[in-house]
Amino acid sequence: MFHMIVEQTYKYPMRMEYDPETKTFHEREHKSLAYERNFTKPYGWIKESGTPPLPHWDCLLMTDKEYDLGDEVEIKVIGVFKRGDLDHKYIVAESDRAIEDFDELTAQEKEELGRLYPRIREDEGWFGKAEAEYCMKNHAKAL
Repeated sequence: MFHMIVEQTYKYPMRMEYDPETKTFHEREHKSLAYERNFTKPYGWIKESGTPPLPHWDCLLMTDKEYDLGDEVEIKVIGVFKRGDLDHKYIVAESDRAIEDFDELTAQEKEELGRLYPRIREDEGWFGKAEAEYCMKNHAKAL
């Protein structure tokens, strides 16, 4: 069982920067580091993996529920988007959702994820829970 810390929501489409000392979020100083996304699901990091700006695992929460910045959500990992630069994005669901693997997502959810990474390069792609667990055990955490 893991926990996700929400750092981006539909209400806050720009990536926020987390200050671990004050445990607060604020807009990034350098707008070039921020990006607006066409993805409506909460984005954040897996709490047990570390806290930004230290290495951590990024995650995308597949849910219809609304969350606020800083919310802590009990989750399970159901998949991963493997990136060539090894900055993988883990696909997660609330722990009480009746889903266990990426393949069980709805067609609409998969289509929305596809908009997030419309170009899949060599050595990249969407994978299920088994590959996510492999990446968590064998690949370094990203910054």
